[in-house]
Amino acid sequence: DGLLNSYKSQLCIALKDEKKASKAVTFIFKDMVKAYIEQFLGIPYEFPSYHKAIREPYDYYQMANMYIGSLIDFDRSILMHPDQWTKIQNQINCSENVILFANHQSEGDAAFIPLLTEVSHPGLGEKVTYVAGDRVITDLLAKPFSMGKNLLCVNSKKHMDDIPELKATKMKQNLTTIKEMQKKLQEGGFLIWIAPAGGRDRRKADGTLIPDKFDPQAIEMMKKLGTKKSAAKTHFYPLAMATYDIMPPPSQSEKNIGEKRIVNYTGVGLSLGEEIDVSNSGEWTENLGEEADLPIALSEYIWGKVKQEYDKISKYCDPKADEIAVDTGGIRPIKPPSVPKFD
Repeated sequence: DGLLNSYKSQLCIALKDEKKASKAVTFIFKDMVKAYIEQFLGIPYEFPSYHKAIREPYDYYQMANMYIGSLIDFDRSILMHPDQWTKIQNQINCSENVILFANHQSEGDAAFIPLLTEVSHPGLGEKVTYVAGDRVITDLLAKPFSMGKNLLCVNSKKHMDDIPELKATKMKQNLTTIKEMQKKLQEGGFLIWIAPAGGRDRRKADGTLIPDKFDPQAIEMMKKLGTKKSAAKTHFYPLAMATYDIMPPPSQSEKNIGEKRIVNYTGVGLSLGEEIDVSNSGEWTENLGEEADLPIALSEYIWGKVKQEYDKISKYCDPKADEIAVDTGGIRPIKPPSVPKFD
């Protein structure tokens, strides 16, 4: 009930009309009920290690686009470096792999590449496979949204010991997921999004918000998988996401599944940086001493690149901001056909 009221209040801001907002909320939530009835009254869906987006008979992908897309103020959003998105689209089309190392801010983050690139780079958003933690596939409210995305399901290190008797099962599933990932990278044309921090960014006590530091082990694992001789050619990129305020996370990571949710109508931003050479002859190795810890050095370098891009776009995700001009190197994403028009 709290989420419904929050959603309606934000659509009132978006549509500037309470009657239109009520009509929109009824339309969106009536459609979503179809997804939730099956989970609550039918047989709950169990995610395999590699999950393909379910598009029929019910289109879970479109459901997420409609629900989250209606909260995006596209006139205050930005897609930086569209040429970079074209580059990775071409690489995927040439049967090469792309791995995106991203910060993670919102529960809806898997929807923003599809929504912000749908018009400028058709089809790209549908090709992304997200490395997803156990919480997004077990939380009852989150599950239908996850069912509409391609996922590689892992159990986060942060929550590995939450239920000690399940630890062995979780570790076994992680190994199965890694094997699935390895297989897809061998096939080529695979686009992976991973948040090496292992969770969402949180505001600090003073109100500042920056990307959380990355886990060197997560980056090292992706580097090893992507550079195996058996893998197709793989490219690595830093991706910054400014999406926090559209669905703010709890102030701190919670052990229990099921969190209080509020939403905001706001702009968002994506910024895809230059490709990173992760080999030991890459730029990140310059000026390293002989005793340097290479995985830590690479992790810090990639995080630094994400932070650079994040600083360019953070101002676009602010519910209180007036219209913000598009910075050089960016474009204003066009509201896509997958988001209904209610005005």
